[in-house]
Amino acid sequence: MIAERAAPTSPAETPSARFVPADGTGIARIVIDRPDDAVNSVDVRLLDDLMHAIAAARSARPRGLVIASGKADQFMAGADLSLLRGASQQDAERASRRMQEVLEELAALPFTTVAAINGPALGGGFELALACDRRVMADTPNARVGLTEVRLGLIPAAGGTQRLVRLIGLPRALDLILGARQLTPKRALRAGVVDEVVHPAVLLRATGEVALTGGKASARGGRTAIERAITWLAPLRAVALSQARKRTLAETRGFYPAPLRAIDAVAAGLSRGMAAGLEEESRAFGELATSQTGRNLTSLLVRTLRQRRAAFEGLGAARPVGRVGVVGLGFMGSGIAQSAAVAGMTVRARDRDAAAVAKGISSIRKLTTEAARKGAIERREATRVTGRVSGGPDLAGFRHADLVIEAVFEEIGAKRAVISELEAVLRADAVIASNTSALPIGEIARGARHPERIVGMHFFSPVHKMPLIEVVRPAGADPDAVATAVATAVAFGKTPIVVGDGPGFYTTRVLSTMIADAFALVGEGVAIEAIDRAMTEFGWPVGPLQLVDEVGLEVAAHAGETIAKARRMDGPGIVASLADEGFRGKARGGGFYLYEGRKRTANPRVYAILGVTPRATTGGIAGRLTTTFVREAQRCLEEGILRSADEGDLGAVLGLGFPPFLGGPFTYARERGIS
Repeated sequence: MIAERAAPTSPAETPSARFVPADGTGIARIVIDRPDDAVNSVDVRLLDDLMHAIAAARSARPRGLVIASGKADQFMAGADLSLLRGASQQDAERASRRMQEVLEELAALPFTTVAAINGPALGGGFELALACDRRVMADTPNARVGLTEVRLGLIPAAGGTQRLVRLIGLPRALDLILGARQLTPKRALRAGVVDEVVHPAVLLRATGEVALTGGKASARGGRTAIERAITWLAPLRAVALSQARKRTLAETRGFYPAPLRAIDAVAAGLSRGMAAGLEEESRAFGELATSQTGRNLTSLLVRTLRQRRAAFEGLGAARPVGRVGVVGLGFMGSGIAQSAAVAGMTVRARDRDAAAVAKGISSIRKLTTEAARKGAIERREATRVTGRVSGGPDLAGFRHADLVIEAVFEEIGAKRAVISELEAVLRADAVIASNTSALPIGEIARGARHPERIVGMHFFSPVHKMPLIEVVRPAGADPDAVATAVATAVAFGKTPIVVGDGPGFYTTRVLSTMIADAFALVGEGVAIEAIDRAMTEFGWPVGPLQLVDEVGLEVAAHAGETIAKARRMDGPGIVASLADEGFRGKARGGGFYLYEGRKRTANPRVYAILGVTPRATTGGIAGRLTTTFVREAQRCLEEGILRSADEGDLGAVLGLGFPPFLGGPFTYARERGIS
């Protein structure tokens, strides 16, 4: 039997999982607490320690066993992704089988086992909880459960594809696995993946009671008769699996094989038994983990996590930000204000008049209500979020702001006027951030009393969904001010990249350059639909010409002209010509396309203005445009606009939709020898 150790002398002597003998109620515990990591990510040592703890529990034969975390607000994460770096397919398969073996031992214990979920239990952490007979979850804001592996190009590899479907049935399980959904405590309870949700103060007591009364688990296969029929009856199951494959292919377009392999593992386990399902699971994991798509997606996640620390390199000390001002409550400003309020900050907003302020606050309320409806935040928290936002038509309340973000119209005179007004009321140490997609920050700050405190914070639309913020560091900026903007971006839950100043910075510059090449293709007679179709078939989320319509022709023209003027290139003349004729974008008369309901057709005026006749193409469109994007990204790195290739990859993927399975423009260039 393994006893609880007292006062270990070093982390190397502290087990990652230890057995704690039964107390007076007869309930024993296994406490998971990786000593060398802030989270309980799964590595070889943790698995070995967990296997020893399970063996000790089996020998002790308590009345029940609680699996708990030694971390205050985190249950258990998935695999330590660094272990996959350089691993062979056989190595990855062996790692999967080892964790399967450990969790099979846990599931086979002859007494009731209960997971005490006190925080995030994602990936392998949730698979551990699924191997227990029961699950009790603390009702805390950060608690989540889910199998998120398909987002990394992987599949659950420790029995998750087998146990979840047996617990809640095939339809619900496929939805959670293929969507990589993360469930809040109450949603997890409704879905049937946890048995109880309790106040965090009574979590251990509640799990002990469940361990005494809950009994061993049985494979229900769903709550309703229909769910159980689809799970266990082969003809109905075949239909459900076929439909899932069709939906998955339509959504992934074949670029992401992991969801299909997850379906295969589920199907194997239900038709041939759990052992066959586990074998399929580990084999698929090995193949996916060593595929180029899997390596690119896991690398992006690792770099994203690392970036939240790396973004501060070379900067000063961030100042605390508890009060945020937002000037301009249009679509972008409302999203920025709502993100700040969700982050727990007090927000004071200003717009041109009371009606505009009321409209903006109404938008914030709708965004927050929708987030609560989808389970992104708790409903009671939604009320607190909207209560943190106030506004008016003047700068009353801005005097105490730590950081102010202006999000007014993309016109340099308007932005300079706002900064002048702000400097008259703000504290001397308050940071001013301009949300602009193309205007150089140094130009915006010209004439300011304290230009050193003015930085750029380029948000992406829609703010509540897009994970990137491009922090622009102009020459002469106070390093502390830049660090404060980066810290604020992290507090918003975003990934920041720090870029140099200049027209379009990084993201708008590379995107506009690619779009300009798309305009050139149209001028060469390539059909509008052919260009956009080629790009989406290549893996881009939307074609460049459709994107121009969606953002609006005036916005696209302004950004394109700003960059073209700085680089002495031809401006986007076709966009200006269309705008002059009243074509302003998808919602305003059309653009490169004409819209009728959901139907969209190429606008013949584009060809007429350019004097070309559209022709059939022989391919090569997507390769040309993507290479144009990549080469402009390389120029940004050479010129010092980008600090690193990693930030270039993250900015392109998280902000612009560069196909994630390709890893980003610099990864793509390395793999294909583009220079």
